[in-house]
Amino acid sequence: MPRCTRTWSLEVHHILRTGTNNLSNAVVLCHPCHVMTDSYGTDGPSPPDFSEETKVQAIQRAGNRCQCESPQGCH
Repeated sequence: MPRCTRTWSLEVHHILRTGTNNLSNAVVLCHPCHVMTDSYGTDGPSPPDFSEETKVQAIQRAGNRCQCESPQGCH
């Protein structure tokens, strides 16, 4: 199944909710793919936001596109 290739409405998601705010714990997802993650909107503590610098680095590393590889498909 092809991965999502959206290049708009990009958000930086924490891979591990209890992880760090480093680039190694960041994945870029479009908003619809972000909403489909298991942790989006769930109760409990949320990790602090990524710094703007980390967000820019993550988006650049992702080639300015969504990195979703959901086997269920996107949107």
